[in-house]
Amino acid sequence: MARCVYLGTGATVLQEAVLGAGAVVAVGALVHARTTLPEESFVPPNTVAVAGEVYAPGDPGLPEAIKGVGFAKVAFGIDADWEDRISRYERVAEVRSAQFAAHADDEIVG
Repeated sequence: MARCVYLGTGATVLQEAVLGAGAVVAVGALVHARTTLPEESFVPPNTVAVAGEVYAPGDPGLPEAIKGVGFAKVAFGIDADWEDRISRYERVAEVRSAQFAAHADDEIVG
């Protein structure tokens, strides 16, 4: 994130996204993994920015844009076919479980 970026309440910015100086991600908006927002760009409320485009909820092009990101690879290091969701999510759960298990003995401070 560059300087003077504004993230509205409930905004989400996923792995490897780059937000240029002065960019705004409005209330409830999502910036998907590997997306780059130019300086002073604006992602409107409740929309999704993917690979340089902004999509409204229900936009028929949104699923294909998300598919192109390769989110499972970026977020979890998993190469899995887009169409095989069950297998992909099983593998994601295994990765996440291992990450959480590594903290099973952490001491809670404060």
